[in-house]
Amino acid sequence: MDSAAADRVVLFHAHPDDEAIFTGGTIARLVEVGARVSVVFGTNGAHDPNSDLARVRVGEARAACALLGVHRVEFLGFADSGLRGDEAAPGCTAFAAAGVSAVAVLLTDVLRDERATALVVYDEGGIYGHPDHLMVHRAGHAAAEAAGVATVYDATVDREYLHFVETHLVGHAVQSLLGMETPAINAAPLGVPTVLLSTTIDVRAEAVVKRAAMGAHVSQIGPGSETMTMDGTTFDGVYGFEWYVRKGPRGPLERLAF
Repeated sequence: MDSAAADRVVLFHAHPDDEAIFTGGTIARLVEVGARVSVVFGTNGAHDPNSDLARVRVGEARAACALLGVHRVEFLGFADSGLRGDEAAPGCTAFAAAGVSAVAVLLTDVLRDERATALVVYDEGGIYGHPDHLMVHRAGHAAAEAAGVATVYDATVDREYLHFVETHLVGHAVQSLLGMETPAINAAPLGVPTVLLSTTIDVRAEAVVKRAAMGAHVSQIGPGSETMTMDGTTFDGVYGFEWYVRKGPRGPLERLAF
């Protein structure tokens, strides 16, 4: 059997749209080479996971994943914790407050069921510090250990590369987190320095499907937004590379690496 066809990769994301923004091109490429890809979301993308907004965002996530070719989509169903970690609706369990062990048990079940050969989470800073992203990192690594998944990739952004980019959704997220404008996209802590990256994937050839997947999240990234209206060359420059820090032995993403 071809090694790529034997790859079974699970990606763990905090909110619907994170999968497209940070890993959409990687997902599409994995599918292209024959890997089985599953995406697990910690939240439904709303402070009340039973709300109309949550149902909309679940539908958007399923549509985006279908565009990328994802084989399995799962939602753990926790509430979006918000930028401060305390914004869940009354009576709802915030993802960030759910407890690492409780979240890890749920993810471990998926990893074992999928017989995962690799797991993708976020870097230890949650890429930009969102409490739900921090939970993805902590619970994801705990689940990988419990399920015996040796290769874990921390999805991140190249902080120094973004210095040359005028706009990126993660930059706007950082500004929202800080409650202030930053003079440059990399002026606030986000991602990791270039030297810490283990794996860079050129996804410019997947830019069309990646942008379509991002655009499927209409409630978050509207058709008139800067991301959807920038020209193709600019989009390639801003979103055409995806970055990871690998923990453990080389795995399926190295077969795609730049």
